[in-house]
Amino acid sequence: MHHPLSLRLRRPATTLLALACLSASLLAGGQGAATQAPPADVLKAVEARVAPDTRLAVFDVKAEPKGGALEVTGQVDRASSRDAVLKALREAGYASVVDRIAVLPDPALGERHYAVVTVSVATMKTEASHSSELGNQLIMGMPVKVLKREGGWYYAQSLDDQYLGYMEPEHLALMTRGELDAFLVAPRLMVTAPFTMVRDGEAADAAPVCDLVLGDVLLAGGPAAANGRQAVRLPDGRTGFVEAAAVMEYTAWKGSRQPTPENVERTARLFMGVPYLWGGTSPKGFDCSGYTKTVFRANGVELQRDADQQSVQGAPVGLEGDLAQLRKGDLLFFGPRPGVTRITHVGIYLGDKLFIHCAGKVKLNSFDPASPLYSENLRGRLVNARRLTV
Repeated sequence: MHHPLSLRLRRPATTLLALACLSASLLAGGQGAATQAPPADVLKAVEARVAPDTRLAVFDVKAEPKGGALEVTGQVDRASSRDAVLKALREAGYASVVDRIAVLPDPALGERHYAVVTVSVATMKTEASHSSELGNQLIMGMPVKVLKREGGWYYAQSLDDQYLGYMEPEHLALMTRGELDAFLVAPRLMVTAPFTMVRDGEAADAAPVCDLVLGDVLLAGGPAAANGRQAVRLPDGRTGFVEAAAVMEYTAWKGSRQPTPENVERTARLFMGVPYLWGGTSPKGFDCSGYTKTVFRANGVELQRDADQQSVQGAPVGLEGDLAQLRKGDLLFFGPRPGVTRITHVGIYLGDKLFIHCAGKVKLNSFDPASPLYSENLRGRLVNARRLTV
């Protein structure tokens, strides 16, 4: 179980500390076996350079002596990463290197290794198993790149925020790059209601086809009917009708977005009481950064997935002067305990020392000791703030 205030953070990314693992002999490269750095140290240094955040890049490479040579195995998501590995090993003095690194996407997938999410909320697991941790969620209409098939799951990468994870094939419609590009320029609709339904007829009580949540994107099936129903087509070809008031033409929606402090607050309050869900990014359940990501996306601003990533977006805001520089709509970032600056939680400032965040559920707290919503714990853990509103 994860504490409700836990950071939406996967395994720690390899940092520049990996470079410290390199012996001075690596820098001298090619001076004989006595001065060779261990292959693992060479690989750590390459990973720190080409894949510093393992939530967003594939770098799973090993090197072992075999038959008088150094055999390099594993997988990466770019040919340039493979080339960097081979170059670094040879420069470190390993003259005979056997390359067995797989570059994803797996060629067995063929040309249809792109996809679009076909359900209202699709899960993205950290391993190819239903029992594994929920790492992220993607919503209908989001594009992904499928990297390989493993154990009945697709290992995929979101093209919106580059997040990696395992997804159920039932949740994706496979496409070529050309088909994906066509989907992304076709007449589309943005779901603007927190929840609604697609039904198989125009009647309000027609049988359901699927549910929809705010932020889902689907294809328009024609103009809205006089009875207030809109014909739609889902990314996997299913058709039906939705309340016209619950959707908006995508281009018009995008052009109407104004991430003002008032709009951010209005959206943030829509989800009061929605329960905490580790990995959640939809009105069905949020974690702290999934909540802020959804609120800002609804206002035309794309945030990164996790709290530590969001903490470097936008402009910094000082916390001096009893928080006098904060403005409604600013993102607030917290550490795990007072005095620790590692980011583990995020919320949205609403003014007058009031803020909203998802911890247990979406709720309000205050930095004002006189308020019944005051949280001394969170005030002590406040690390920094960022501004993305206009």
